[in-house]
Amino acid sequence: MADYEFPPDLIAAQQAFWAAEKRVSKAYAALPSSVDIAAQEADVTEEQQQELDDARAEQGRCIDAIYGHSFWDDVSDKFGAKVALQKAARG
Repeated sequence: MADYEFPPDLIAAQQAFWAAEKRVSKAYAALPSSVDIAAQEADVTEEQQQELDDARAEQGRCIDAIYGHSFWDDVSDKFGAKVALQKAARG
């Protein structure tokens, strides 16, 4: 695998993506069960829906920041570079 020099903002974007991913998971976990919703025994509150929407939007912004970064313009092995980015972002 080639050695890559990742810009700090790309590493930060990868780390922010993981944080957003955790936030999405937490928001989903806070929702009532689909069985309870289908049985009309529970509802998703506006606050729960807003938190989920906000978390998913943040996750999307992070994806855009990662894959829209100019770093990728000259990388031939994008998969290898992505694996290396994840390793570098984990520190």
